[in-house]
Amino acid sequence: MHAAMQRMQAAASNTANRETAGFQRREVVQSETPDGGVQARIVRTDARNDTTSAAVSDVVDAHQAAHDFAANTAVFRAREDALGTLFDALA
Repeated sequence: MHAAMQRMQAAASNTANRETAGFQRREVVQSETPDGGVQARIVRTDARNDTTSAAVSDVVDAHQAAHDFAANTAVFRAREDALGTLFDALA
C-alpha cells in the first residue's frame, strides 16, 4: 500500500508541476526486500515533464496506484473475514 501511495504522490507532483521551469520529474523505484515485501522510494529523473507522454504516463500511474491500493485493501478485508470465521468456529 505504501508503494501505491508513493506512486500516486509522484504522479500528483509531476502533474502539479507540469509547467514549472526546472522541475525534475519524479518516479518510484521499487525493489523486493529479504522478507518478501516491497520497498519503494521516489527519485528525481532527467526525463522531461512537459510532454504529452509524461502527462499520459502520470494518469496511467495514478490509476494503477489506485487499483493497487484497492486490491491491497481487499486482501486485508478478506484476511479479517477469514480470522473472524476461524474465531467463530473455535468459539
